[in-house]
Amino acid sequence: MLKTTFNMATAMTSVLEVPAIEITFDELVRAYTIVKNDETDLILRKWSPVFGTRSAWSLTTEEIINAHQAMIDHGYAAGTANRNVSALGSVYKWAIARRMTPKGFKSPTLGVQRATEAIRIVEVTDPQIERLRSLSLAYQDKRFGLFVSLLIDTGARKGELLDRNWADVDVSNRMILATKTKTDRDRFLHFTPHTLALMNRVVPESKRHPEALMFEGRVKGQPVDYRKAWLHVTQACRLPDLHMHDVRHYACARSLRAGNSAALTAQLHGHSVQVLMQRYGHLDVASLKAAAETAWANAA
Repeated sequence: MLKTTFNMATAMTSVLEVPAIEITFDELVRAYTIVKNDETDLILRKWSPVFGTRSAWSLTTEEIINAHQAMIDHGYAAGTANRNVSALGSVYKWAIARRMTPKGFKSPTLGVQRATEAIRIVEVTDPQIERLRSLSLAYQDKRFGLFVSLLIDTGARKGELLDRNWADVDVSNRMILATKTKTDRDRFLHFTPHTLALMNRVVPESKRHPEALMFEGRVKGQPVDYRKAWLHVTQACRLPDLHMHDVRHYACARSLRAGNSAALTAQLHGHSVQVLMQRYGHLDVASLKAAAETAWANAA
Protein backbone atom coordinates (compact mmCIF):
# COMPACT_ATOMS: atom_id res chain seq x y z
CA MET A 1 0.00 0.00 0.00
CA LEU A 2 1.44 3.37 -1.06
CA LYS A 3 1.86 6.02 1.61
CA THR A 4 -0.01 9.26 1.07
CA THR A 5 2.07 12.38 0.58
CA PHE A 6 2.66 14.16 3.85
CA ASN A 7 2.07 17.90 3.78
CA MET A 8 3.75 19.43 6.83
CA ALA A 9 1.97 22.79 6.57
CA THR A 10 -1.47 21.20 6.36
CA ALA A 11 -0.69 18.78 9.18
CA MET A 12 0.46 21.60 11.44
CA THR A 13 -2.81 23.52 11.00
CA SER A 14 -4.70 20.47 12.24
CA VAL A 15 -2.88 20.47 15.58
CA LEU A 16 -5.27 21.83 18.15
CA GLU A 17 -4.32 24.93 20.09
CA VAL A 18 -4.69 23.96 23.73
CA PRO A 19 -5.59 26.94 25.92
CA ALA A 20 -3.46 27.52 28.99
CA ILE A 21 -4.85 26.27 32.27
CA GLU A 22 -5.64 29.05 34.73
CA ILE A 23 -3.90 27.87 37.86
CA THR A 24 -2.16 29.48 40.81
CA PHE A 25 1.39 28.76 41.89
CA ASP A 26 0.18 26.78 44.93
CA GLU A 27 -2.29 24.78 42.83
CA LEU A 28 0.34 23.87 40.25
CA VAL A 29 2.87 22.73 42.87
CA ARG A 30 0.21 20.69 44.64
CA ALA A 31 -0.93 19.01 41.40
CA TYR A 32 2.66 18.12 40.54
CA THR A 33 3.27 16.72 44.03
CA ILE A 34 0.17 14.51 43.89
CA VAL A 35 1.16 13.06 40.51
CA LYS A 36 4.83 12.57 41.42
CA ASN A 37 4.17 11.55 45.04
CA ASP A 38 7.20 13.45 46.28
CA GLU A 39 8.09 16.28 48.67
CA THR A 40 8.06 19.19 46.22
CA ASP A 41 5.24 20.96 48.08
CA LEU A 42 7.29 20.78 51.29
CA ILE A 43 10.42 22.01 49.55
CA LEU A 44 8.59 25.00 48.04
CA ARG A 45 6.29 25.86 50.93
CA LYS A 46 8.41 28.90 51.85
CA TRP A 47 7.58 30.31 48.39
CA SER A 48 3.85 30.16 49.02
CA PRO A 49 3.41 33.38 51.06
CA VAL A 50 4.96 35.38 48.19
CA PHE A 51 3.79 33.57 45.06
CA GLY A 52 1.06 31.18 46.22
CA THR A 53 -2.03 33.01 44.97
CA ARG A 54 -0.45 34.39 41.81
CA SER A 55 -0.86 32.83 38.39
CA ALA A 56 1.71 30.06 38.02
CA TRP A 57 2.72 31.57 34.67
CA SER A 58 3.43 35.06 36.03
CA LEU A 59 6.68 34.35 37.91
CA THR A 60 9.72 35.94 36.30
CA THR A 61 13.33 34.82 36.18
CA GLU A 62 14.36 37.95 38.07
CA GLU A 63 11.96 37.14 40.92
CA ILE A 64 13.31 33.60 41.19
CA ILE A 65 16.90 34.87 41.17
CA ASN A 66 16.02 37.25 44.02
CA ALA A 67 14.27 34.49 45.99
CA HIS A 68 17.24 32.17 45.49
CA GLN A 69 19.69 34.82 46.68
CA ALA A 70 17.46 35.77 49.63
CA MET A 71 17.55 32.19 50.89
CA ILE A 72 21.36 32.16 50.81
CA ASP A 73 21.58 35.61 52.44
CA HIS A 74 19.41 34.38 55.30
CA GLY A 75 21.46 31.31 56.13
CA TYR A 76 20.22 28.57 53.83
CA ALA A 77 22.93 26.32 52.42
CA ALA A 78 23.72 26.83 48.75
CA GLY A 79 22.60 23.26 48.06
CA THR A 80 19.22 23.87 49.67
CA ALA A 81 18.65 27.05 47.68
CA ASN A 82 19.69 25.27 44.49
CA ARG A 83 17.34 22.38 45.17
CA ASN A 84 14.46 24.82 45.61
CA VAL A 85 15.09 26.24 42.14
CA SER A 86 15.55 22.76 40.67
CA ALA A 87 12.29 21.59 42.24
CA LEU A 88 10.50 24.57 40.77
CA GLY A 89 12.11 23.86 37.40
CA SER A 90 10.80 20.28 37.53
CA VAL A 91 7.28 21.58 38.17
CA TYR A 92 7.43 23.87 35.14
CA LYS A 93 8.98 21.18 32.95
CA TRP A 94 6.12 18.87 33.90
CA ALA A 95 3.52 21.55 33.11
CA ILE A 96 5.09 22.36 29.74
CA ALA A 97 5.20 18.67 28.75
CA ARG A 98 1.46 18.44 29.46
CA ARG A 99 0.70 21.60 27.46
CA MET A 100 -0.77 23.32 30.51
CA THR A 101 1.16 26.55 29.94
CA PRO A 102 0.46 29.57 27.70
CA LYS A 103 1.72 29.33 24.13
CA GLY A 104 5.47 29.97 23.94
CA PHE A 105 5.91 29.76 27.72
CA LYS A 106 9.42 28.96 28.94
CA SER A 107 10.35 28.03 32.46
CA PRO A 108 11.52 31.13 34.36
CA THR A 109 14.07 28.92 36.15
CA LEU A 110 16.14 28.47 32.98
CA GLY A 111 18.07 31.69 33.50
CA VAL A 112 18.80 31.14 37.20
CA GLN A 113 22.47 30.43 37.91
CA ARG A 114 22.96 27.97 40.74
CA ALA A 115 25.17 28.83 43.68
CA THR A 116 28.43 26.96 44.24
CA GLU A 117 27.82 24.32 46.86
CA ALA A 118 29.98 22.04 48.93
CA ILE A 119 29.93 18.46 47.68
CA ARG A 120 28.35 16.03 50.12
CA ILE A 121 30.70 13.07 50.53
CA VAL A 122 29.40 10.24 52.66
CA GLU A 123 31.76 7.57 53.90
CA VAL A 124 29.73 4.43 54.48
CA THR A 125 31.35 1.02 54.79
CA ASP A 126 30.43 -2.28 53.18
CA PRO A 127 29.40 -3.80 56.54
CA GLN A 128 27.12 -0.82 57.23
CA ILE A 129 25.47 -1.20 53.84
CA GLU A 130 24.95 -4.91 54.38
CA ARG A 131 23.45 -4.23 57.80
CA LEU A 132 21.08 -1.77 56.13
CA ARG A 133 20.14 -4.42 53.57
CA SER A 134 19.51 -7.05 56.25
CA LEU A 135 17.41 -4.86 58.53
CA SER A 136 15.29 -3.61 55.65
CA LEU A 137 14.24 -7.21 55.00
CA ALA A 138 12.70 -7.32 58.48
CA TYR A 139 10.42 -4.35 57.76
CA GLN A 140 6.68 -5.02 57.73
CA ASP A 141 6.31 -4.28 54.02
CA LYS A 142 8.61 -6.94 52.53
CA ARG A 143 8.86 -4.95 49.30
CA PHE A 144 10.88 -2.36 51.20
CA GLY A 145 13.69 -4.90 51.53
CA LEU A 146 13.59 -5.40 47.77
CA PHE A 147 13.58 -1.64 47.23
CA VAL A 148 16.68 -1.18 49.42
CA SER A 149 18.49 -4.08 47.76
CA LEU A 150 17.81 -2.53 44.35
CA LEU A 151 19.09 0.84 45.57
CA ILE A 152 22.32 -0.82 46.72
CA ASP A 153 22.80 -2.96 43.60
CA THR A 154 21.89 -0.39 40.96
CA GLY A 155 22.91 2.93 42.50
CA ALA A 156 19.63 4.27 41.13
CA ARG A 157 17.90 7.44 42.20
CA LYS A 158 14.85 6.83 44.37
CA GLY A 159 12.46 8.03 41.67
CA GLU A 160 14.10 5.83 39.03
CA LEU A 161 12.92 2.80 41.00
CA LEU A 162 9.58 4.09 42.28
CA ASP A 163 8.50 5.11 38.77
CA ARG A 164 9.13 1.66 37.28
CA ASN A 165 6.42 -0.80 36.39
CA TRP A 166 6.87 -4.55 36.00
CA ALA A 167 6.98 -4.27 32.21
CA ASP A 168 10.35 -2.50 32.66
CA VAL A 169 11.90 -5.52 34.39
CA ASP A 170 13.95 -7.99 32.36
CA VAL A 171 14.26 -10.90 34.77
CA SER A 172 16.34 -13.13 32.47
CA ASN A 173 19.06 -10.47 32.17
CA ARG A 174 18.60 -9.10 35.69
CA MET A 175 18.06 -5.49 34.66
CA ILE A 176 15.43 -2.78 34.74
CA LEU A 177 14.86 -0.24 31.98
CA ALA A 178 14.76 3.26 33.51
CA THR A 179 13.15 5.77 31.16
CA LYS A 180 12.84 9.54 31.57
CA THR A 181 15.70 9.74 34.04
CA LYS A 182 17.15 12.97 35.41
CA THR A 183 19.53 13.14 32.45
CA ASP A 184 16.66 12.44 30.00
CA ARG A 185 18.50 9.33 28.81
CA ASP A 186 17.20 5.81 29.10
CA ARG A 187 19.51 3.40 30.90
CA PHE A 188 19.51 -0.06 32.40
CA LEU A 189 19.70 -0.73 36.13
CA HIS A 190 21.52 -4.00 36.81
CA PHE A 191 20.89 -6.12 39.91
CA THR A 192 22.45 -9.21 41.44
CA PRO A 193 21.29 -12.86 41.51
CA HIS A 194 20.72 -12.42 45.27
CA THR A 195 18.27 -9.58 44.61
CA LEU A 196 16.57 -11.58 41.85
CA ALA A 197 15.97 -14.40 44.35
CA LEU A 198 14.56 -11.85 46.77
CA MET A 199 12.31 -10.44 44.04
CA ASN A 200 10.97 -13.90 43.23
CA ARG A 201 10.24 -14.53 46.88
CA VAL A 202 8.65 -11.17 47.72
CA VAL A 203 6.71 -10.64 44.50
CA PRO A 204 6.00 -13.94 42.71
CA GLU A 205 5.77 -13.75 38.93
CA SER A 206 1.99 -14.34 39.06
CA LYS A 207 1.59 -11.00 40.91
CA ARG A 208 3.72 -8.91 38.54
CA HIS A 209 1.12 -7.18 36.39
CA PRO A 210 3.02 -5.50 33.54
CA GLU A 211 1.31 -2.12 33.86
CA ALA A 212 1.46 -2.01 37.66
CA LEU A 213 4.21 -0.14 39.47
CA MET A 214 6.82 -2.33 41.10
CA PHE A 215 6.22 -0.54 44.40
CA GLU A 216 2.62 0.52 44.00
CA GLY A 217 0.90 2.02 47.03
CA ARG A 218 -2.72 1.87 48.10
CA VAL A 219 -3.71 4.26 45.33
CA LYS A 220 -3.43 2.65 41.90
CA GLY A 221 -0.68 4.25 39.84
CA GLN A 222 0.98 5.89 42.85
CA PRO A 223 4.17 4.47 44.43
CA VAL A 224 4.66 3.77 48.11
CA ASP A 225 6.18 6.56 50.18
CA TYR A 226 9.07 4.84 51.95
CA ARG A 227 10.28 7.86 53.95
CA LYS A 228 9.00 6.48 57.26
CA ALA A 229 10.41 3.02 56.55
CA TRP A 230 13.80 4.49 55.65
CA LEU A 231 13.92 6.54 58.85
CA HIS A 232 13.00 3.50 60.93
CA VAL A 233 15.66 1.25 59.40
CA THR A 234 18.51 3.80 59.29
CA GLN A 235 17.95 4.60 62.97
CA ALA A 236 18.02 0.89 63.76
CA CYS A 237 21.32 0.68 61.84
CA ARG A 238 22.69 3.63 63.82
CA LEU A 239 22.95 5.60 60.56
CA PRO A 240 20.36 8.33 61.22
CA ASP A 241 22.03 10.82 58.84
CA LEU A 242 22.13 8.43 55.88
CA HIS A 243 19.96 9.62 52.98
CA MET A 244 18.55 7.34 50.29
CA HIS A 245 20.63 9.25 47.77
CA ASP A 246 23.77 8.44 49.78
CA VAL A 247 23.40 4.81 48.71
CA ARG A 248 23.82 6.03 45.13
CA HIS A 249 27.08 7.74 46.14
CA TYR A 250 28.19 4.49 47.76
CA ALA A 251 27.48 2.56 44.53
CA CYS A 252 29.48 5.04 42.44
CA ALA A 253 32.44 4.82 44.82
CA ARG A 254 32.18 1.02 44.80
CA SER A 255 32.39 1.00 40.99
CA LEU A 256 35.49 3.21 40.96
CA ARG A 257 37.20 1.17 43.68
CA ALA A 258 36.57 -1.92 41.55
CA GLY A 259 38.77 -0.36 38.87
CA ASN A 260 36.08 1.00 36.52
CA SER A 261 36.88 4.34 34.91
CA ALA A 262 34.96 7.52 35.68
CA ALA A 263 33.49 7.46 32.16
CA LEU A 264 32.17 3.90 32.56
CA THR A 265 30.89 4.57 36.08
CA ALA A 266 29.14 7.72 34.91
CA GLN A 267 27.41 5.81 32.11
CA LEU A 268 26.46 2.96 34.43
CA HIS A 269 24.89 5.24 37.03
CA GLY A 270 23.50 8.00 34.84
CA HIS A 271 25.91 10.66 36.10
CA SER A 272 27.79 13.35 34.24
CA VAL A 273 31.52 12.65 34.17
CA GLN A 274 32.22 16.19 35.41
CA VAL A 275 30.10 15.79 38.54
CA LEU A 276 31.48 12.32 39.14
CA MET A 277 35.07 13.57 39.00
CA GLN A 278 34.32 16.44 41.37
CA ARG A 279 32.91 14.02 43.92
CA TYR A 280 35.05 10.92 43.43
CA GLY A 281 38.08 12.05 41.43
CA HIS A 282 40.48 10.78 44.07
CA LEU A 283 39.07 7.27 43.66
CA ASP A 284 39.38 7.39 39.87
CA VAL A 285 43.02 8.45 40.21
CA ALA A 286 43.63 5.48 42.47
CA SER A 287 42.03 3.05 40.00
CA LEU A 288 44.06 4.52 37.12
CA LYS A 289 47.26 4.16 39.14
CA ALA A 290 46.41 0.52 39.83
CA ALA A 291 45.73 -0.06 36.12
CA ALA A 292 49.11 1.47 35.23
CA GLU A 293 50.90 -0.72 37.76
CA THR A 294 49.14 -3.81 36.37
CA ALA A 295 50.25 -2.85 32.85
CA TRP A 296 53.85 -2.44 34.02
CA ALA A 297 53.77 -5.85 35.70
CA ASN A 298 52.41 -7.55 32.58
CA ALA A 299 55.09 -5.91 30.42
CA ALA A 300 57.93 -7.00 32.66
